[in-house]
Amino acid sequence: MKIVDTVLKIKTDTLPPKNSFIEKEIKAQGIDPIRWAIVDVEENILTVSVAGYKA
Repeated sequence: MKIVDTVLKIKTDTLPPKNSFIEKEIKAQGIDPIRWAIVDVEENILTVSVAGYKA
């Protein structure tokens, strides 16, 4: 495993999004999150800064 630091775009139908939804979407990208933060919101697209473990 290695630690990655990346920015993801996540589409959501509900604002504010639930933490479980965001973590599920991050894990769907193959990243086990250590920390994440929403850094921008445009309409229903979240920009999320993520650090985590990637296989």
